[in-house]
Order: sequence, then structure tokens, then C-alpha cells
Amino acid sequence: MKIFKVSLEKRMYCTGSITVTAETSEQAVDAAQIMIDQGKLQTTEIVWDDPEYEDCSFTTTGDVD
Repeated sequence: MKIFKVSLEKRMYCTGSITVTAETSEQAVDAAQIMIDQGKLQTTEIVWDDPEYEDCSFTTTGDVD
């Protein structure tokens, strides 16, 4: 039998926060999204929480060596 190395993945995500000035919470979310869309918000500017693994994300990638 041959031996194969099968690539696997488990996705991880982080949540974080930034401070914005707005009149309502909806406007604050919109302001943050606009900054993301326009490339004005960099990931280094965000205060990140500890990373967490995404539930049910353990799978193969389809790559085999």
C-alpha cells in the first residue's frame, strides 16, 4: 500500500473591537464597515480577543502529497 499525507484544517477566528464616534449603534456599525470597505481599517489597529476554533470546522482540504 502507498502512504499519503492528507492536508487537514480547523478554522480559527478572533473577535475584536475598535472605538468609533456615532450617534447610534447602527451608525457605529456602519462607520466601522465603511472603514473596512475603504481599506482605512487595518487589523493592527484592532484590539483582538483570544482566538477560538470554529465549531464543526475540522475537515480535509482536498490536498494530498
